Amino acid sequence: MLVGGAVVAGSANLLNLLDLRPGRALKVVLLVGPWLLGGTSTGPAAVALGSAGVLLPDDLRERSMLGDCGANAAGAVLGVAALGRLARPGRAAALAGLLALTMISERVSFTRVIESTPGLRELDRLGRRPAAPATGPATGAAPGPPTGPAPRSELP
Repeated sequence: MLVGGAVVAGSANLLNLLDLRPGRALKVVLLVGPWLLGGTSTGPAAVALGSAGVLLPDDLRERSMLGDCGANAAGAVLGVAALGRLARPGRAAALAGLLALTMISERVSFTRVIESTPGLRELDRLGRRPAAPATGPATGAAPGPPTGPAPRSELP
């Protein structure tokens, strides 16, 4: 029971750690969820997959945001699904992996790893809105609004 609770909590925490860009956490659910289908985990895995499928388009377009509560809930549901799929040794291995990834996250930025790994970078950006170009004198873009007095032609 203790290992099971730790797997659920660790899954919730890990998905929350990954939820730093639009759609990232939901893509993880869509990648991991199908593996968890089967046995007693079909219900929770199906809930996670269905929810992720419904939420992903608006999350990618930045119309909504999963946030801490959503990422923790989605991760916890994945953890529950994992418990239904894994026997005792698998649960212990899952917990060890979750603990290792959590400890690594204290020293290594997952976002930096994702951005520096070509396949992960493309998957992470898939479906997201393009980043807004930087503005200002350093990029050659038009400067911001004028700071001096308005030209005479604009005075009332």
